Amino acid sequence: MQDAVFIAAPPGTAWPLSREDAERHLLARYPDLQSWYKHAPVSDTDYLDFEVELDGTARHGSYFERSHLIRRDGGPAFRADTVAWFRQLLPAGTPVVVMTESNPDVVLTLLLDASPQEIGELLQALLGVE
Repeated sequence: MQDAVFIAAPPGTAWPLSREDAERHLLARYPDLQSWYKHAPVSDTDYLDFEVELDGTARHGSYFERSHLIRRDGGPAFRADTVAWFRQLLPAGTPVVVMTESNPDVVLTLLLDASPQEIGELLQALLGVE
């Protein structure tokens, strides 16, 4: 099982992207996207759950309104591409941090001008893969 990667707004901040906005952007990028609106009762939070098939493999994720994007599968390069794309949806200068589900105490700040390659290297280190 792969470790989920969280791409999040730092504590005390919020992103100006609703789950409907996120769904619209995801559908534009992945026309075959399947998505569902859900509610997390423990945190009383609305979110978008989604799945897309890429190269014969299902890829899963969730977007929690104005808060964070979760990518549950795919290698660091695939996730780096997603992070770089997603960051472009946010206003310039919007802070972004990344962490894994298995070790949420290690929170890394994504540099504002990080390239997809640099993001991939950061995710490799975070996930402990080569």
